[in-house]
Amino acid sequence: MLTLDGSNGEGGGQILRTALALSTVTGQPFEMVKIRARRPVPGLRPQHLAAVRAATMVSGAKVGGAFEGSPDLRFEPGSIGAGDYRFEIATAGAASLVLQTVLPTLATAAGASRVEVTGGTHVTASPSFEYLSRHWGGTVARMGLDVGFQLVRAGFYPAGGGEVHARVAPWARPAGLVLEARGPLLQVRGVSGVGKLKGDVGRRQADATRDRLWEARRVESSWEVVEAPAASPGSFLLVEAIFEQTRAAFGFLGVRGLRAEALGDRAARTLLQFLDSDAGVDPHLADQLAVPLAVGGGGGRVSTYRVTQHLVTVAEILSLFGIPARTWGRVGGPGGLDVAAH
Repeated sequence: MLTLDGSNGEGGGQILRTALALSTVTGQPFEMVKIRARRPVPGLRPQHLAAVRAATMVSGAKVGGAFEGSPDLRFEPGSIGAGDYRFEIATAGAASLVLQTVLPTLATAAGASRVEVTGGTHVTASPSFEYLSRHWGGTVARMGLDVGFQLVRAGFYPAGGGEVHARVAPWARPAGLVLEARGPLLQVRGVSGVGKLKGDVGRRQADATRDRLWEARRVESSWEVVEAPAASPGSFLLVEAIFEQTRAAFGFLGVRGLRAEALGDRAARTLLQFLDSDAGVDPHLADQLAVPLAVGGGGGRVSTYRVTQHLVTVAEILSLFGIPARTWGRVGGPGGLDVAAH
């Protein structure tokens, strides 16, 4: 039984979701203590419980302490089973994080699975549906992880109420992945969307991003403007840079009081900062690839222009579960992640 200290490092969902995924695949039970002990509201929150319930169902696990506010959790996995699953998050908790927890796990089963998740699809500090489906999904496909996504209904923070459907095929031939030297820039593209908003917010966000990229660096970009079915009003924007060997993406959500043009300008400046570096991937993709790299067994190496504490925490959890992993560089500066093949 591994013991994880939830008061160290990120101290919350990042440790928990990584441990759940690795536990279900390796069969190694764990307990997590002092969960989010340093947060204003400590203990498990609804979005964390959703990931626990999902991992429990797909692996037939025995669980103790799975209730809201619980400071400790005990998780003993059983056998992973393919099938049709539905997980509901009553709040605007991020549906994408639940999917990233269980999809690599389900890919190790003998058959295909379908997963439905309700909750937040466009949530602050979490991968949006577009980031998940276009960017994360496109990257893990290079490891042999075959996933697909459908947005049934957008759920913007703080109301939530969204729904995502996903499918995952058996991971027949896992492959390692190296995303370091990115090669020439092939394309910059983006998607700008709204749900339940009047006016031309989506177009204005896209135009502002396009104009800033061109004015600042003569970078051309192509855009898709969409209106998503939604349970609550909101807007989103995702800008992607596709290189010969790697890719990067940055997602943004509309905020009340922030003009569409300001959001587009912010997106463009963030991408330009990445283009000024020689990193392989964006900082968020680096840590979100750690679990697939570990679960698939092929390992890999990714570089990024900003090492996050999330990335350091994930590497530490992988190592605790017997999968050698390390980061290099300093937090806040350039570096990356190595995950050993096993």
